[in-house]
Amino acid sequence: MSAGATLLKLQQIDLELARNKSELANMPELKELASKRKTYVKLKAEMTKLYAQRKDLDIELDDLNTTEIQTNNAIEAAKKRHVDGSDYREVQDLENELATLAKRLDKIEHTRKDVVIAHKEALDRETRAQAIIAKFEEGVKADTKAARAKAADLQAQIEAATKERTALAATLPTDVLTDYERLLKQFRGLAVETIQGNIPTVCHTALQASSMSDLNHDGSEIAHCPYCHRLLVLPSKEA
Repeated sequence: MSAGATLLKLQQIDLELARNKSELANMPELKELASKRKTYVKLKAEMTKLYAQRKDLDIELDDLNTTEIQTNNAIEAAKKRHVDGSDYREVQDLENELATLAKRLDKIEHTRKDVVIAHKEALDRETRAQAIIAKFEEGVKADTKAARAKAADLQAQIEAATKERTALAATLPTDVLTDYERLLKQFRGLAVETIQGNIPTVCHTALQASSMSDLNHDGSEIAHCPYCHRLLVLPSKEA
């Protein structure tokens, strides 16, 4: 492969490398995953909130059950307590105590019904949230797997192109390679052009007859465009 053909191939590889590196660095999949991770954090926070609400209801039910047991025990103790039937005040006190304890049991039962309903609703919300999170996690895992596969493919292409670039660059004269590297940065990837007729393929500025004559008489395969100063590979010298 001639030096001119090598330059053109090198530029093609560098353009491909730039595209792949840019695509890898700006993969929309990565941005989407970052957004989904934020959503996931919010979902988990909401799940924690729902869990805490349900646990509060668990505790409330436990407290009601404990209070119910204590109240029933108090009723049994009151019934077993000896009371002088002839003592009206003592009998009245016992009846009032039992009435108070009975009201407490009624209140416990009434409250429990409300708490049981609230507890069931809380469990339902928690179950739905768990299902949503599980489905969301599956989606994120699948998206992550696909993104990693795409990134790995791009990275493999970059590594292969870099290896090919290194091999090609080693075949060029040092001064030509140095010139190319300088112009590559200056022109952001388009350092080399060919010519069709008298028009360079990148800058598209028609060369004067005198410039064409100078290029033809010089006899070099690689020159510089008189206008844009990119490396110019002449048609007669292309491989």
